[in-house]
Amino acid sequence: MPLWTGKESSMPVPSEMKFGHIGLYVTDLEKMLDFYTNLMQFRITDRGSAMRSGAELVFLSRDPEEHHQIVLATGRPDGNVSPVNQISFRVENIEQVRAAYDAAVEFGVEGITPINHGSALSVYFPDPEGNRMEVYMATPWYIAQPHAKPLDFSQSNEEILKVTEDKCRADPTFKPMDQWKAEFPSVA
Repeated sequence: MPLWTGKESSMPVPSEMKFGHIGLYVTDLEKMLDFYTNLMQFRITDRGSAMRSGAELVFLSRDPEEHHQIVLATGRPDGNVSPVNQISFRVENIEQVRAAYDAAVEFGVEGITPINHGSALSVYFPDPEGNRMEVYMATPWYIAQPHAKPLDFSQSNEEILKVTEDKCRADPTFKPMDQWKAEFPSVA
């Protein structure tokens, strides 16, 4: 039910709708391009100027099925705080989360925060203009959120997964993620 009208829509959005891309206003386009192309491994798919505003636009993607997943647009005023809570990227396994952590450290990113959510293992870090990035993997365990404990990369991947599973199973809200998914209300 939309909060802004108090009415149920007679024409809801299609249940098949999936997130497509995000556009970010930026202050320093070249610094942001360095971050997104070198650390995050996005590729520039197009570049040009917006007809109406004249803003420079750079289209970025990591997926050949998506022309762009991120659009960087000039025009963000200096000192303007980002309204973005986080931009999250899902990976398949703990090795890839660790690789993102290691790459951010090697890239010299400050403010890297590895977090164990129980149902996800994440590493958070800011881009050059303060937009918070998250690289995460989903675990097969559900526990109620929010849940945030430090993720200790001094442990082996196997130790991290074992500690996470044990903590999840000890939580009173625990259930296998497959069970949680089966109980998820249909959007159709």
